[in-house]
Amino acid sequence: MELAKHAALAALEKKAENVRILDLTKLDTVTDYFVVCTGEVNQQVRAIATHIEKSARDKLGEKAYHKEGMDSLNWVLVDFVDVVVHVFRPSFRDYYRLEDLWSDADVIEVSDEEGFVTIPAMGKLPKKTVKKPVKKKVAAKKGATKKAAKKPVKKAAKKSAGTSVSKTAPKKKVVKKVVKKVVKKTVKKAVKKAPASKKKAKS
Repeated sequence: MELAKHAALAALEKKAENVRILDLTKLDTVTDYFVVCTGEVNQQVRAIATHIEKSARDKLGEKAYHKEGMDSLNWVLVDFVDVVVHVFRPSFRDYYRLEDLWSDADVIEVSDEEGFVTIPAMGKLPKKTVKKPVKKKVAAKKGATKKAAKKPVKKAAKKSAGTSVSKTAPKKKVVKKVVKKVVKKTVKKAVKKAPASKKKAKS
């Protein structure tokens, strides 16, 4: 938790917005904490990610084992193995919604004014139950009812054919797979770089 809090405060030093820590320790994941924050423009995203990495190395002796996204600067991922930092541009954070994907995690909001404020996990919201309308019996001619039933079906088919869900929102499973893949790579690198004494101690 110390590293996660340090990274969050370092992000604030570079004027990052909506800084949050996701506590994943109670969940079955490959890391313990996510630090999620937003930079308004490319230069700020670069400055936040670089400052977090440098501050963790200089003040805590924690080295980032992996870093991605420094070319496009839309979503920069800095991986410390136990803590993974995500620095987003606003539109990309709204699109991928990591907080929603890991909604079972406790969230710690971080700000200069209030410090660290913990929000308990909300989990998955229950599905809304919609009552089916009761059909009223109406006496009418057989031919007229068949024609009336066909028209709205055709209109609905045309409307649905022109829309696609994939363009408006990413699939949750795909985003989770991408994040987990990157973190697993980092874990493997960390194990390879670890001294022989540490490996023996773990075993």
